[in-house]
Amino acid sequence: MKRITFLTVLFSWVFMGLAQNDNDNLTPQLPIDKETKLVTYQEIVQETGTAQELFDRAVEWAKKEYTNTNEVFKVQDRENGLLEMRSSVRIYSKTKDGKPFFKNIVYYRFKIECRENRYRFTITEFNERVTAAAPIEVWFNTEDPNWQPSHFEYLKQIDQQIKELIISMKKGMMPKVEKVDEW
Repeated sequence: MKRITFLTVLFSWVFMGLAQNDNDNLTPQLPIDKETKLVTYQEIVQETGTAQELFDRAVEWAKKEYTNTNEVFKVQDRENGLLEMRSSVRIYSKTKDGKPFFKNIVYYRFKIECRENRYRFTITEFNERVTAAAPIEVWFNTEDPNWQPSHFEYLKQIDQQIKELIISMKKGMMPKVEKVDEW
């Protein structure tokens, strides 16, 4: 009985390990815009506030999120409720023994458009920093002679960082709850 249990556990580990390696090679599921064919995160979020209030919250959040807003902010139009930014995420490779090391920077464009009781964000135009603009969409093409399995890992890293950024932004765009001191 112990032998059967041991073999069952052993085979489970082997198959889980194989399944995990297969998942590493699956094409990452990033959102692709149908018209532009670019990786694009876009959503309309219902949130209470005037366009100007939402714009002010967006600016306040961005100032907390980004260290150098003078470099990040490209357009600040409070009257029209438009904030455009240019920022970046870092991607990492792994050494042969699995330790991560900095690989490069990937830039993106981030736009927040505010209207009465809603805002729309768009995060797109991802380009790796190289001598010429290198769009990350080429990393999806496994037929490309320059394709490497690490490209899928980079796409997953970008996706994770952008999803965390979106969560942070949504929290920052919520109205501040004012505490009433009723003692």
